[in-house]
Amino acid sequence: MNGLFNPKLANKLEQKMQPKLLEKGNCEKCGRDYEEYQFKNGYTYRLGCDCDMIEHGKELTRNFKQRQKQKEINRILSFSSENEETKNATFETYIPENKNQEKAKVICERYANSFDKDNKQSLLLQGSFGLGKSHLAMSILKEVKDKNYSVLFINLTELISKFRSTFDKDSEYSETDLERAIGQVDLMVFDDFGMNVTDYGMSKLFQIAESRVGKHNIITTNLSVKELTKTKDQQRLFSRLMSNTTGITLEGDDYRMKGFRSLK
Repeated sequence: MNGLFNPKLANKLEQKMQPKLLEKGNCEKCGRDYEEYQFKNGYTYRLGCDCDMIEHGKELTRNFKQRQKQKEINRILSFSSENEETKNATFETYIPENKNQEKAKVICERYANSFDKDNKQSLLLQGSFGLGKSHLAMSILKEVKDKNYSVLFINLTELISKFRSTFDKDSEYSETDLERAIGQVDLMVFDDFGMNVTDYGMSKLFQIAESRVGKHNIITTNLSVKELTKTKDQQRLFSRLMSNTTGITLEGDDYRMKGFRSLK
């Protein structure tokens, strides 16, 4: 067996495996002296300084936490209120019918493009039926989701129903699951917001509003501010939700009525 050993070949292999010294220096972060080496495959590392390794570890931890967070949100997202209309909504497919809608689209696109988790801003999209409020809200949500933020789109009436359904012993998710998802999600869309709710519904709305204060929210509604604030409870709720909120009122004709003909 010893006759198969080739000292020259072994020496060459050892030399190839040895990393190349690139530089010696002093780390500005930790103040330690280091030697930076590079292997044949291009991998580099610093001997004497662990800052790069520590930062890499932090990045891995951040990515892991984000994946875990999105995994939890996705579980709840499967119960969201998307329909075929909003499911296929994008900015490209939103066709403004007038100057007002063009401006609304520009503001919504700007909101999506400049979305910053640390700069909490919200939108209130108001207007009559069929003007594309939900379409614009869903378009924003998709753009933000593509940036690896967690998002949730829920119709308000269905949201209250979902909370009620948690009382069912066969429910796939608990009240805590919903509360946690709503409280933690980076961008929350409350679609078709209204005030025609029971005492239970109002109490849940206060709880939800409290969990969303100082966070990114989008609210779509067919109601005016006056209609949303008829009672003191409604005024308190509206006030909580409107923190750092930009209001957009859409005007125009119901696009769903295009092509409608009345046969006589």
